[in-house]
Formats: sequence, C-alpha cells, structure tokens
Amino acid sequence: MKKFFFVLALVCSFYGNAQTFSGTGGSIPDAGPAVNFTISLSGLTPATLNHTHGLVQVCININHTYDGDLEAKLVAPDGTVVSLFTNIGGGDDNFTGTCFDSVLGTAPIGTGVAPYTGVYLPEGCLGNINNGQNGNGVWTLQVKDDAAVDTGSVIDWSITFGADAPIPFVMASDIPLVVLNTHGQSIPDGSKIFANMKIIDNGTGSLNHSGDPGNIYDGNIDITIRGATSAFYPQKPYGLTTYKSDSTTDSNVVILNMPSEHDWILLSGYNDKSFIRNTLMFKLFNDMGHYATRSRHCELILNGEYEGVYIFMEKIKRDSNRVNISKLRSIDTAGLELTGGYIFEHNYPDSGWTSAYAPDSCTSRFYDYQYNYPSGASIQPQQRGYIEQFVDTLENRLFSPLFADPVLGYRPKINSTSFADYLICNEMSWNIDGFKKSMFFYKNKDNHDSTLHAGPIWDFDWSMKRTPWTPADYSGWTYNAPPCSGDVLYLPWWNIMMGDTVFQNEVRCRWDFFREHSFRSDSINHYIDSMAFLLNNAQQRHFARWAVLGINTGTPEVPPFSASYAEETDTLKSIIQQRMNWMDLNLPGHCYTPLGVAQEKTGTSTIVCYPNPVHQLLTVSASDQINSLSISDVFGRVVFMGNPASVQVQVDVADLASGVYFVKVNEVEMKKFVKQ
Repeated sequence: MKKFFFVLALVCSFYGNAQTFSGTGGSIPDAGPAVNFTISLSGLTPATLNHTHGLVQVCININHTYDGDLEAKLVAPDGTVVSLFTNIGGGDDNFTGTCFDSVLGTAPIGTGVAPYTGVYLPEGCLGNINNGQNGNGVWTLQVKDDAAVDTGSVIDWSITFGADAPIPFVMASDIPLVVLNTHGQSIPDGSKIFANMKIIDNGTGSLNHSGDPGNIYDGNIDITIRGATSAFYPQKPYGLTTYKSDSTTDSNVVILNMPSEHDWILLSGYNDKSFIRNTLMFKLFNDMGHYATRSRHCELILNGEYEGVYIFMEKIKRDSNRVNISKLRSIDTAGLELTGGYIFEHNYPDSGWTSAYAPDSCTSRFYDYQYNYPSGASIQPQQRGYIEQFVDTLENRLFSPLFADPVLGYRPKINSTSFADYLICNEMSWNIDGFKKSMFFYKNKDNHDSTLHAGPIWDFDWSMKRTPWTPADYSGWTYNAPPCSGDVLYLPWWNIMMGDTVFQNEVRCRWDFFREHSFRSDSINHYIDSMAFLLNNAQQRHFARWAVLGINTGTPEVPPFSASYAEETDTLKSIIQQRMNWMDLNLPGHCYTPLGVAQEKTGTSTIVCYPNPVHQLLTVSASDQINSLSISDVFGRVVFMGNPASVQVQVDVADLASGVYFVKVNEVEMKKFVKQ
C-alpha cells in the first residue's frame, strides 16, 4: 500500500488542492452480473466538473486470481461511463495501487503487467466526465467477472478531483466516423437494444468530427454483440439494423455507397492488427467474378468513448445487389418455384439439419448445416425437404466410388468454378476456418442455374498469421484437415473433389490465370500498402486505445510479434508471398490452356478465345477462316454449333450454365473456357 499512498501524494502535489474520496469494496460474483461499488459525494467544491476543476484520477485495489476475467468502468452521477480496463493481464493476479489518469498516465493500462502498480492511461477518457455536470452525487465503480472458476474482490477504491483536469474527448478522423449512443444501455450478446447511430464522412481530404452532423446516416438502429469467439474480445463486434424514425420498422438505406439494405455489421479490428485481412480476401474473391461483402473502414465512438478501427460491412443477404438469387416466398412450395433460392451454412450448430454422413474417426459427430435464407423460423416444410434432399444427393455422389464420374458423380450438382475459387482463396490465406465454419452456399431456381455455388467467402481474422499449427514454410493444405480435429467438423467435400483430376485441373487453371492478374504479388502488396496508408492515422489511435501490438491477442500466434503497424503489414505481405510461392510449386493439376486467352496453333492458323472467364459474349478469332465451330460441355454434349465462314465469331453464351466448356474450330479442339 505504500506505493498507493505515494501516488496519492504525487497527485496532490501535481494538481494542487486535490480532493480525494474513498469507497469500500466487496466480493465480485464469479462469471456473474456486474457489481456496483458506490461513493456518495455531497461535499465537492466547486461542484461543477470542467477543465478548470474536475475528475483527474481513479485508483483501485482488487484481489483476483485471474485478471483477464475482469472489466471495470467508472459511472459518473449523470450516467457518463468511462472504461478503465477490459480483460487484461491474462492469468496473472491482482490490481494493487492501480491508478488511472488521463494526464499523469505514461502508458495505456494494456501495456502494463500485473498487479499494475502505478499510474496508467485508462482505456476510456476520464475527461468525458468533466462535461459541466454536478460532481456531487453517486459515483459507481462497476466491475464484472466474465468467466468462471477464478474469484476475487474489490478491496477499496478512490476518485480524485483537482485543477487542470482533462477535457471531454473530441474525435477528428480522416476515415468515416461512426457515433453510437445507447442512452445508457449496455449492448447485449444475443438480444438487441434500440440506439441511435450517426455516420459522418465529409470526403477525402476532410476530417470527420464527432460533433458533426451525420451526413451519411443519422437515425435509429437496433444493435447486438455478434460473433462466436470474437464476442469475447474486449473490442466487441456488432450487428445492427437501421430503422425508421418510429423505431418499429426496419428501413433500407444506402450507407457509404453500399447498396440499400437494413442489416449491417461493425466488425472489430481487435483480432486483425492489420485491419486488412478480410477486406483483401473479399476483394480477391470479387476479382474472380463472385459477389463478396462490400465494406469500408471506419472509426467508432460508443457513448462518448473511442472504440478503435472497425469495418462497416454488409451482412450476407439475398438480393439483386448481394447474393443474386431468386426470392423464395412462403407460397413457393412446389414445382420450379421450390427449387430456389436458398442460402445455407456449415457453422456452429443452429437451426438446420443433420447429414447422413459422419467421419470415420468420430462417428458420433455428423456433418450438419444451418438455414440462412429462408431462416429457420420462416422456411416452409417443403422447402426444408427440397434443400436437404439436394444436399443429400450431392453428398451421396461425393461419398460414392463413382464420385468422379461425369454423369453419376458430384460435378453435375455444383458450380465447379465457385468451388475452385473458394478453395483457392481459403488455401492462399491459410484460413483454418474456411473448411469447417463460416461456410456459405447458395442455390438459385433451376431455370436460372440448377447447381450449388460455394460462397460468399467469410471470416479471415485467423488467417495469414504465424500460429502454432502453421508450418514455418507455410506448406500443406487445409482442405484435407482431419474432419474431427476442429471445434466444428471440417467438411471433406473439397478433399474428395481434389481426388478428381478434372477438378484439380480447373483449380490449377484458375490459380495460374489469377496469379498473373489480381493474385500477382505486386498487386496484393499495392492493395495492402494503399490501405495501410489510408489507415495510418487511425491505427495510431486504435493502438493507443487497445495496446495489443507486440502481444498475443485473439488468434494464438507465435513470435516474433509485430511491434509496429508497419511491421504488421510487412509481415502480412511476407506470409502471403511465402504461401503463394509454395502453392505455385505444389498445387496439383495441369492447365493445358491458360484461362485468360485460349490459344492454339492449327497448322498455319492461330486461334484465340476471349474473354476467359466469360459472362455473355465469347469471341473466337483465327488467322485463317473459321468454317465450323462447336462448343461442348464437360460431358461432351454440344451446346452450340455453327458454320460462320469468317475469321472472327462472337457467340452469346449468357444462357449457358456456369462451368467449364470446350471449343472446336475446324474440328480442332480448343481447351477450356469458363462461363461465369
């Protein structure tokens, strides 16, 4: 306690005629609700709290056998809340003579070591309390134990008032700024509360201040904590819905140039110190011709406290601007209308169905799937039956000895390009979650597309890192992970498909083509550098709020840890480069004809097909006259035939199903092109 009294003496000398008020403590319920310890003030003079005289310091003494279980907040008489610390210290013990001071603190509390004796910067800003309120009233130290087993108690605590007090936090950001006000409510996990949100974006070259009007959005929302593992991080991720002014009807709005919707996500940057992993992979999947979630980096202020860098992003939804499949109505229970559209997941158990198949190594655990669209609450019995039977048929074919048969195997049931690209993105990023959870699939109505698509891709927080399970040379595959080795079963579909040389060759062709385009090292590095430049100012504020550089947070990582943001982004580039180099040498399959331009010399004639992949018009040109031209699918069925008698032909392939096709010109087979 000598150090604690020394700190108080230092405060008195620095702040002049400081006034300190002390409170008692008590036990902290193990894994229970927040407990409040109060000080009732009636003798504070002057009573008005502002920069000339206000709150300057909070000190605590807590005995606890696992500091990382705890979070603590200070609540002022007017309800203003300031976070002191959140889940720091891991398994170490106690807070002894721990003081929080926004002026005298020399380092963020997160950089300290238990028992945190000394003066630290709190996670929040004590100056927010010096907002002109009357300091006489009830002050509350709110402490919560978030996990079971370890226990402890607050011994005592104190608050000190003095001159030259810190002022309320004022934010000025050069990226979009999101300001949330929950009106004193805590945001729950699993249920929702109503709140207000404004989004400020004054454009490139202009700063966005927390006091500015919400020129992008200013209105009601409901909000909840989202995520599985990430919900337990100190910096929380949120799901939100935009509402009309009456707070009873959701309202589609355009936000940050993303198409109109009402369901959105604020993804926290706590487990990705680059803030780039998800947005990079979304960009790459989009470059491959698929829908991927749109997003914008932003900074968040919650109830007056700075919360760091976030990604404001779309939620995976069915609509014409996102997963563009047919709407499935409750009356669509028969015939063609029943065949789509559907979105389902392979994820943590939820409303859905169980496969007939289980891994040989853990036969009591069956693969299971979850309804996404329609939701488990709204999907009709006939619709349940249809999509479950469709997946059953696919799995029956996958697990059959005839799995690679062009007619009886799996290929007629899937959009092979989407499955190849899904594999490429998750393997390139060494995403261990990519084949076990956060997996999405969708199917349209049969008259549009009768096959199952893999994607959109999702959840790359754990990817592209140095982890205990990552080989030093970033070798090996995640698609063939033992099914029972994860918290959710690894889905073996891709492992089976990669036993098929046709699928292997398609993956190889897709890889070779995009390695010359969006997957080029210089292209990826340019994206990372451009985003790092955009986030340079914001990352400094973020890591002042969350002191996680150089330490292990979220995903278990192994040294060396990045000690700066620049080092973190350089490490990201290095890991990607090493992984792609290994895949260049080890990805199985052979690409007989590059995807970008299919070209073959036939006698004295050179024939070219482009673009490849193609959405609508395929151009076939030759140095000699084309007298006959045919297109066939992977089963040898001719889907187009003509006798153009020209050196260049355009074929409208818009009505062809997505997949691999072959061109024959003058009876000479041209290798693959891909219809998307």
